[in-house]
Amino acid sequence: MDKRLVTCAKLCTGDFVCDVGTDHGYLPCFMIKENMCKKALACDVAPMPLKSAEEHINREGLSDRIKTVLSDGLDNVPPEGITDVVMAGMGGELILRIISEAPWLCAMDKHLVLQPMTTAMQLREGLAALGFTIDREEAVVDSDKIYSVMSVYYTDQKRDNLKLIDLYMGQIKPGSPSSARYAKSVRHNIENKIKGMRHGGADSSALEILLQMLLDLYGEEENA
Repeated sequence: MDKRLVTCAKLCTGDFVCDVGTDHGYLPCFMIKENMCKKALACDVAPMPLKSAEEHINREGLSDRIKTVLSDGLDNVPPEGITDVVMAGMGGELILRIISEAPWLCAMDKHLVLQPMTTAMQLREGLAALGFTIDREEAVVDSDKIYSVMSVYYTDQKRDNLKLIDLYMGQIKPGSPSSARYAKSVRHNIENKIKGMRHGGADSSALEILLQMLLDLYGEEENA
């Protein structure tokens, strides 16, 4: 269990967890053994990773509490009773596609825990457009890389006018663990985007204001 997955586990709130893209089944096994949930589904689109998960679950003696499901996203997942759906270790655009293809997630008793490896900004924007809201977000350093883990609920309040700082930083609060490092990574991306806009003659003033705002709010990276 790496820090990304441990953070995902800690953000779950209910007794029945569905882990999408489970790979070896580490997350559901960890959560059951730590009494963080009562039962779980381990899902994967590919047979070989799912077989690895089954073997790991059996070795841990947890086959009575963790079931495996071969599924493209949530296509074959029965929604009854599921409290938390975890999608970790995949791109933000793939996460968004899976959510958009599972209408049963549009219920206020379903909780999502999302950890995008890429395109976190597009994920935040897409979630808002679908009527989901991020109520909590944490920055996590793992293997010297910085990630975001999001706690998400459906609210039926669709939005398409997120502020730039909400698109880039979400709900990562100034002063929270690793927030300055996450902001530094975001600033680096914005700086590159500004250079491209200037080269093309586009107006980059909004991003320049955001750049300074991020520095003022989050400061420099810890121990930089």
